[in-house]
Amino acid sequence: MQEHPYFQTKKVSILAHRGQSAPTENTLEAFRLALAAGADYLETDVRTTKDQIAVLFHDKTLKRLAGVDKNIADLSWAEAKGLKLEGGGTLTSLEEALTALPQARFNLDLKDSRSVKTAVNVIETNKAHSRVLVSSFSNGRREAALKLFTVPVATSSSASTVIKIWLLVALRAPQSLINNALQNIGALQIPRTQSFLHFDSKRFIHSVLASGTQIHYWTINSPEEMLELTRLGASGIVTDVPELAVQTLRKA
Repeated sequence: MQEHPYFQTKKVSILAHRGQSAPTENTLEAFRLALAAGADYLETDVRTTKDQIAVLFHDKTLKRLAGVDKNIADLSWAEAKGLKLEGGGTLTSLEEALTALPQARFNLDLKDSRSVKTAVNVIETNKAHSRVLVSSFSNGRREAALKLFTVPVATSSSASTVIKIWLLVALRAPQSLINNALQNIGALQIPRTQSFLHFDSKRFIHSVLASGTQIHYWTINSPEEMLELTRLGASGIVTDVPELAVQTLRKA
């Protein structure tokens, strides 16, 4: 469990996955539309340019979204910013997003080791500690980032912790062991299933929530699934269609 103002909400959280799919994901335009639709958080990704600018972008290369077969890490920020994305808009830096959207809360996935320092530096400079969650599939990157902050930030677990919790629940371990494994973790952000592992059983959900840790499921785009997971106890829904999630979970 992690007590942090980032998590203080009494309703099921709606996390807009990369903002919205259209216009291009992870752009200011997509973020603004998601917030206007009623999303509570903006889930996004951090990579870093050749000249150490933290950019909100998921893929390693620009091929899918810009038609350019180059890595972001090999371009300067000026070069990257000058590219036109196929769905509209241009690349957005973390600095731009925090500045342009001063009330927004961001869920940041650090996609590579170079982005640990660049992301932390931007958050520190903007004093945005209360409105960001910083995490990574890599526990090493996650922990490296957390150690650099002068003020604690919210965090979710890495993949290794999720597997550990699943094993503890499957083995019917005492709740105290689960609580200990989730110490200083604000949320598990997980799919419903991964290979043969199921993370949506009543026992798994109850055990995690009993520790005081939230559960956010991704990427959920069906209203039926949103409602089902909410009834099971999900704390948050990560979705490509925040407007549909709002209609389903807030106006049903």
